[in-house]
Amino acid sequence: MKWGIPLLFLLLSPTLHAQEFNAGFVQGLWYSQESFFANDRVRIYVAIRNNTGSDLTGTVEFYDNDERIGRSTVSALDGRIIESWVDWEPDFGEHRISASISKIELHTVGEKTEAVEVRSALAEDVMFVDVDTDGDTVGNKDDIDDDGDGISDTVEQTNGTNPLVFDEPPAEPDVDGEIDSETNEPTTRTGTSSRQGLEQYLTPSRADTMLGSITEYTQELKKDIDDYRAERSAKRTGETIETKTPEIAVDKDGFGEITRSDEAVAIEEPKDERPKPEKPGGFMGDLISFIGSIFGGIFTGALAVISWTLTYPILIQLLLLFGILYGMYRIAKKLGSRPS
Repeated sequence: MKWGIPLLFLLLSPTLHAQEFNAGFVQGLWYSQESFFANDRVRIYVAIRNNTGSDLTGTVEFYDNDERIGRSTVSALDGRIIESWVDWEPDFGEHRISASISKIELHTVGEKTEAVEVRSALAEDVMFVDVDTDGDTVGNKDDIDDDGDGISDTVEQTNGTNPLVFDEPPAEPDVDGEIDSETNEPTTRTGTSSRQGLEQYLTPSRADTMLGSITEYTQELKKDIDDYRAERSAKRTGETIETKTPEIAVDKDGFGEITRSDEAVAIEEPKDERPKPEKPGGFMGDLISFIGSIFGGIFTGALAVISWTLTYPILIQLLLLFGILYGMYRIAKKLGSRPS
């Protein structure tokens, strides 16, 4: 009996010893972002309290599905709360995040370091990390349109398209503003060549119509300049541009069908047998030819630059708008100036 009480005290002492050290994690885990998705960079935090009456050190380890993702050593003075963290880049799926504190030691002034256990040495969190394909902060599990192309996942699965791949919407036809006499509906333009300037960024309006007209005029002017350059080049090389004569195919009933071709054929002009006037010889003749070549090159280069500029109607429209704004500024400045 005399050994019974000491033995009972020894059996209960570890429990009493562990309970008297009020230290460990506070309120589990939290994250740098309230919501996050696969492949996002996230930071996991824990807070450790120390109410033991002595200074405390320990090692905090973070785990993702039993795989360690980080470890750090912590030191907390008596009565303090300190934080520890680790960076984490999750993948898609279920995750069990845990943090544990081990190798806990108390450091009392004037006494030996003592290894102890604390009350709250483990913090856990179970979550599902989703994927956000279109970046709209709604995971694919709850998003009805994963790729954000305006077509729901259900419709894409029915159509046989991939709900995770963005599908470009079909180009909408341009409305001409004219009414079809048969259908009584606005006529449309299927081509998109006319919407190359600022009007491609505008909804149908007066400004859109005006800028579209400028684009069409610019394209026609470019075509005229290119035709003139081709004709001038052909004349310089002694060739002319002629359209093929339409071929007529006669069927068994004696009727003919005209086949048109837009191909241009370069034919050689008949040689002029008449004697040509002699060009001035000597130094003056060479000088005149040299000056003519320089002006011809400058003229050809100017035509090439103009043709290239007209390829981008948006430049013409911006210059026009800038000129209008500058003119309004000059007028306002002139009208607003006070006589001295």
